[in-house]
Amino acid sequence: MKNLRTKSLIIFVLFISLPFSTFAESASSRKSKSTEVNKIQDTQKAFEYFETELNFKTNAYFINRAIKEKMPNINIIDVRSAEAFRKGHIPGAINIPSEKHSGFEGNETDIPGLRKDAFNCIYCYSATCNLSQKAAKKFASLGYPVKEIAGGYKAWIEEYKFPVETYPTK
Repeated sequence: MKNLRTKSLIIFVLFISLPFSTFAESASSRKSKSTEVNKIQDTQKAFEYFETELNFKTNAYFINRAIKEKMPNINIIDVRSAEAFRKGHIPGAINIPSEKHSGFEGNETDIPGLRKDAFNCIYCYSATCNLSQKAAKKFASLGYPVKEIAGGYKAWIEEYKFPVETYPTK
């Protein structure tokens, strides 16, 4: 009977300690996985990046709404060539062609058409074009509020199929 009691006690101790050891392993495993995730990406920097991106980007949907609602604090800037602008542009946009402004990498300090009392919403040809980013960087360095229109003119006409304005070619 003593032998049976000893075996029962051992089984009871194992039964009680098993969940705790499993829990300890799980917690340790979770901590290890958490560390692995942080090795994959700094999530705080990701948060900061996307928070910043949301502050400095907009999209065609918002711009179209701003046009329809005649929002006074939006200034739409097309940085494509004058020829591309004449063929079609977002309604109400003004053209500040990059080729007339050293690709926005020159020493200019005054760029007519920009406003300091509004967001200068800038677009170029497409999502793969970086002219709007160069322009936004330049304009911001001169103290102008800026937002990049994600997707550029291509998203406006192909993805959203929003209306455009054109001017006759010379």
